[in-house]
Amino acid sequence: DQYLDKTLDSIPGVCRCEQCVADIKAITLNSMKPKYVSSSRGEVLSKLKTFAQGNQVELLCIVKKAADMVMTNPHHEVVKKKGNVL
Repeated sequence: DQYLDKTLDSIPGVCRCEQCVADIKAITLNSMKPKYVSSSRGEVLSKLKTFAQGNQVELLCIVKKAADMVMTNPHHEVVKKKGNVL
């Protein structure tokens, strides 16, 4: 969630409503390779690996792609006002 908020801040025009953010999260998580851990040590090692620079770049690309998909096809109704899309 923290990484998602930071990443969405860098994407102009992305809708931050509850539905769009939930959709972006779902698409992002479904696009990532699963990582399972069964101990607290494994959890710590998994978190360290997640924050490695290469993984952050990959995650940024996945979130950006998910945001683009949601912005193109939002589940909420798009409101038009004076020729502008909100």
